Amino acid sequence: MCTAKSTCIKCFIVGSLFGGIVLAIVITLWLTASVNTINSAATTPLPPCSPSSVGSASRLVTISSPKDTKYGCYAYAWTSPTTGSVNFTFELRNDPGQWYLDDTSVYQGGTQMLTNTGFETGSLSPWVRTGPNGNCGAFPVQIYNSSCHSGSYCATDGSNGCADQLSQQFTATAGQVYIVSFWLKSDSLGSVISAMVTLA
Repeated sequence: MCTAKSTCIKCFIVGSLFGGIVLAIVITLWLTASVNTINSAATTPLPPCSPSSVGSASRLVTISSPKDTKYGCYAYAWTSPTTGSVNFTFELRNDPGQWYLDDTSVYQGGTQMLTNTGFETGSLSPWVRTGPNGNCGAFPVQIYNSSCHSGSYCATDGSNGCADQLSQQFTATAGQVYIVSFWLKSDSLGSVISAMVTLA
């Protein structure tokens, strides 16, 4: 025989069970959203072209006597051998034309390690131009506002007679994989045109 008291108890039990189920669903959805947010933040954006694995090699690529004057996309998966400061360096020489560099990138997970990646500030900073091979002729690295791969600005280097360098420093962690990419072109063809890109 049912009484008002027993009915209340049953209602309480059913209500508690229903409330527990709803709470469990809410918690599950919240945890799923949190995990997805974390995973999204840690996901490396797709590079503009398929990256080649170079392991821990300090030299990513050497270009000599390019065959055309179009922008080329370069991308690499690089594993840092040590923890500390790393210089991302372009060593460029172009007799008698110029190199054009744009849309640089170094990602570790979802974190961009560089700043002013496309030179859109209109200045080189924090990129640094150096002349390890002496005073080269023609036009050393400078900002340019024409023939860029994207945006309004890019970097050009018309160093001839010897190569000068453009580099930016970032902090790397040993064992971490970094996805490196950039766009580079020469506006002329010839046998004394070279580029070397390093991480060291």
